[in-house]
Amino acid sequence: MTVDEIRALFAEHVRAYNDHDTAAIATHYTEESVVESPIAGKVVGRGAIENATRVLFTTFPDIKIAQEDLLIIGDRVVQTSTTTGTDTGGFVGLPPTGRPFRIAVVFLFTVKDGYIVRERRTYDFSGFLMQLAGDVLPAMESARLYREILERAQLEQDMKIAAQIQRALLPAPQHTAEGFELAVASLPCRAIGGDFVDYFDLPAGALGFVIGDVTGKGPPAALLAAMLQGILAAQSHLRQTPKDTLKLANRVLVRRAVESRFATVWYGALSRGGRLTYCNAGHNPPFLLGGRGMQRLDTGGLILGAFRNSEAEDQSIQLQPGDVLVAYSDGVTEAMNAGGTQFGEERLLSCAKANVHLAPSALVQQLIDAIHTFTIGNAQDDDLTVLALRYKGGDS
Repeated sequence: MTVDEIRALFAEHVRAYNDHDTAAIATHYTEESVVESPIAGKVVGRGAIENATRVLFTTFPDIKIAQEDLLIIGDRVVQTSTTTGTDTGGFVGLPPTGRPFRIAVVFLFTVKDGYIVRERRTYDFSGFLMQLAGDVLPAMESARLYREILERAQLEQDMKIAAQIQRALLPAPQHTAEGFELAVASLPCRAIGGDFVDYFDLPAGALGFVIGDVTGKGPPAALLAAMLQGILAAQSHLRQTPKDTLKLANRVLVRRAVESRFATVWYGALSRGGRLTYCNAGHNPPFLLGGRGMQRLDTGGLILGAFRNSEAEDQSIQLQPGDVLVAYSDGVTEAMNAGGTQFGEERLLSCAKANVHLAPSALVQQLIDAIHTFTIGNAQDDDLTVLALRYKGGDS
């Protein structure tokens, strides 16, 4: 899209919003579009976005938006604006207060082929609540409700900070060096999740890469995932095999005795000459695609954190130029559509084979897009994490 086309799209979008024309607003999205906001959470698909917008207009019948700045960088658009209105419909358990509000909102958009394909809205949620409630809240009969609402606002702020920290721990989505290309993507089903993925330099010019999944969701799982990620990265300077690295991580988890918290982890070490040594601690086995067909990389041991003296073993395999490795979390294969059918390993493998010629970054995006298309209109309850690596050949 040209800059003028993007400006025209958002001028029409603001007009439709201020006219409360939900049908016109919906035409600016696709069936795969995603909208995220502090109020509605994550909304996927044109129909769901239209319904969420209709609820918003019912709650705030005079809500308006004034666009202030529009920054366009390629397919990314940042819109700063001021939203005003009156609370006449009631909100988050509060009775209608009749109070006006005025909040600054920043919209982050991604556009493609004339449509908004992703939108994220950010604003001061707790400040918004206080504008609506003000001194009405303490006067309410239920002091408990007052406390709950303030705690909810604080929790949302804490979760936002935790999500920012977790995003900061993610490695760069692409990494290219002599002999290989690698790409990763990790999408939590909530603000934060228990999946983790990382890669790091090992002695003698080798590459270490890991994917893992901690049981549970939300802050507890995310904290344990961050701890595990740190344990593994901290050992990257040691000359030890993936098996030894995972055994040490297991001892740390068992010693910490984190109740009902376990982790599946797959850890690989790739030499410059293409020798891949790996250990799988109960994780979905990655698969290797190449001239030798498809191979599952499943050698290893038990999950981490369950047994103090758990045994494991390494497996080594010589990669050939052009071989592609795909690793993933169980949220990928267990992603479910509205009919209750899982995406499954067969679809994942079929999509990977059809796109194996692409660069790892494009392959990862194709896999994520295929999952989103399959699950459209159905909220997911597990994180999605994918890693793809192509070996191009190198010195031994």
